[in-house]
Amino acid sequence: MAIKSKARHDLTLRSIKREIAAGRDVAYWLDRTYVHLDSGLLTEDDIAEVEALAQAYYDALDAEDKANAEEITKIGV
Repeated sequence: MAIKSKARHDLTLRSIKREIAAGRDVAYWLDRTYVHLDSGLLTEDDIAEVEALAQAYYDALDAEDKANAEEITKIGV
């Protein structure tokens, strides 16, 4: 069972959010967030914050992919 402390909670959440914001292995860090929820270290509110960051990251990737596909289509015509 995880040691529940304010400092550990804050550092864990901060490091996960930093990794996701930087786009480093987002799926892994999202999974780790759920593990920390299961252990009681993080809360549902923390999960919502992390999920919002992950969603923004993936939305940006989707937008980039769409722009690239449109550019390829224009060049191909």
